[in-house]
Amino acid sequence: YVIYELEDYCKRAKPEERAIFHRYVDSCKSIYIGSICAFTVTGLLLIISPVVEPHPFPIDIEYPFSVDYQPLKIIIYLHHILLIYQSYTQVCANIFIALLLWFVSARCDILSSRFRAVTKFTELRACIEEHQELLWYGRKVTLSIRYVMLASLAISTIVIIFTGCTFLSRQPMSVKSTFLIFFISSLAKVYLCAWPADHLLSASSNVAHAAYDSMWYNGKVDFQKNFLHTLLRAQQPIAVNVPCMLPTVSLNYYASYVSTAFSYLATFRIILDESDED
Repeated sequence: YVIYELEDYCKRAKPEERAIFHRYVDSCKSIYIGSICAFTVTGLLLIISPVVEPHPFPIDIEYPFSVDYQPLKIIIYLHHILLIYQSYTQVCANIFIALLLWFVSARCDILSSRFRAVTKFTELRACIEEHQELLWYGRKVTLSIRYVMLASLAISTIVIIFTGCTFLSRQPMSVKSTFLIFFISSLAKVYLCAWPADHLLSASSNVAHAAYDSMWYNGKVDFQKNFLHTLLRAQQPIAVNVPCMLPTVSLNYYASYVSTAFSYLATFRIILDESDED
């Protein structure tokens, strides 16, 4: 339903609404296109690495049996390609999550502009109804993506810690460079979701300011009382979170996430140094 609503709304969008969508696309396309290209090139380089490097497989793994004969060697190589492809799609799935969040933010901006442009009470009532529909759709989006985002954050945390420990350990530079790519990719994919989630917080809160700037004060008392509930509800932003598991995702959360990851990394580094001394 979430995807169908996105496609249907874009098909029915008016010129002024399309202008807002294009503004969002222009502001985000360079980062997301660059991220997809970087992820794709990284996956392709890993797949073709056995051609230019001495190890026989894309991922440097030691097996407890001989892998130097056919067709076992080809089977393992294809299995590595499948693993790289699954990792690639998991990373790129965050970009689709970001697309849904940017779409909800754009609809919030469209609604804010409509609230500020109303001249009749019928238009104001239509904006209030659209706001209720937008809140319902925003909740559907957050419920659809929050557990996917939670799983992505958990995987990224594990990757960041262990790739960082490998990078800081006494390993050849060829090994460190590979793990450094994984480290940067994990930080990047978390940011690709935290950025639109943070923008959605502000965009959904701006609806309340736009509603307050409208002509609600010229209405009757009953209408003003009903409008007050809408105004109070608009002050609660659309947030992506999981109760007791994932706080509200934002750029502030991303900063604390990176700080915590580096703290864990430093702790593991101390443990490794103490084990090396023993």
